[in-house]
Amino acid sequence: MAEEYAANNAGFELNVTEIAAQEMFDKLLIALQSGGVGAPDITDIEQGFFGNFIRGDVGLVDLTDRLADYKDDLVPGRQQLYTWQGKTYGIEHALTPVVLYYRADLWEAAGADPAEFTTWDDFTVSAAGLGEGIKALPFPVHDLMLRQRGADYFDADGNITLDSELSIETLQWILNLRDSSGVGEIPDGGDWFNPSWWGAVNEGKWASAVGADWYAGFFKDNVPELSGKWKAAKLPGFTADGARTSCWGGTGATIVKFSKNIEPAWGFLEFAMLSVDGNVKRFQETTLFPPFIPAMSDERLQAPDEYFSGQNLGGLYAEVGPSVPAQYQSPYRAELNTRLGPVMQEIWNGTISPEDGLKQVADEMRATMAEDQ
Repeated sequence: MAEEYAANNAGFELNVTEIAAQEMFDKLLIALQSGGVGAPDITDIEQGFFGNFIRGDVGLVDLTDRLADYKDDLVPGRQQLYTWQGKTYGIEHALTPVVLYYRADLWEAAGADPAEFTTWDDFTVSAAGLGEGIKALPFPVHDLMLRQRGADYFDADGNITLDSELSIETLQWILNLRDSSGVGEIPDGGDWFNPSWWGAVNEGKWASAVGADWYAGFFKDNVPELSGKWKAAKLPGFTADGARTSCWGGTGATIVKFSKNIEPAWGFLEFAMLSVDGNVKRFQETTLFPPFIPAMSDERLQAPDEYFSGQNLGGLYAEVGPSVPAQYQSPYRAELNTRLGPVMQEIWNGTISPEDGLKQVADEMRATMAEDQ
């Protein structure tokens, strides 16, 4: 995109540096706290870390007025991730609609087609027919499933809702997938990204997984030999008329306020992030479905995907796109997730109840927030 932009903008040059996520965010925070020393002009900030960058004096350009002309073109729920106290500091790269990826042959052998499921009850009943040694679903992410039900760990005003009745109920539902139906289990190796998990997927030990648009690319990269065996469908709903998708992940493109090149940086972001061609090309390279509404109906997003059995993945993402829920940001979100991790493990191990564990973390965070006021 930079090469194309430079062709019509003499003197423009983009130098890209790629750094491991945690290291990059640590360096960026230090640079911003030091008045921008060593900071880049443009930086991508993953949504899970973004809260750290809106605590205190924000070192990013307020893009609110610049984005005013694109208000009707951007999915509001995605932009919420980079908005705090009425100011928007980033442009979302992806819609991150969540769907159910599934091995069509394994489910067919069980006499079921996940594309026909309406509810999670349909899923669990049919999963009983999977062959011995085949697991139906890796342990779903709590906040992802909670967002499917219309809630989150924070509300729009930044209040903690981690320990709401709905949140507790949703976590108990996840545990019941394991304890009552034998469906949900912790993935091999502990998460959805490591070699142990992908090795088990390659061996046909897992029949399905919940994931966002970007996760489709992980299948292609890690188990290319399974091309033509996987498909995707809407998430089963918690009720027959419930939401059939959620959201998971996201990254915001930002401009550092100490930059000497704010205008060129903004011009390039408009070209790459706020254009139909820019969003289409990003999807073609990364399967990140655009949160840019004018691009969603572009025929180039509707091409058959050979890996996913010739399915029109873009069409599926576009179908569930309008119901992708909002995901709210907070300066304390990253800290909450850090504290929640070990407690979630205790809940999974049965050493603390979902209600007590979520309340413990929520109360700790409320105390921290009160001290900072």
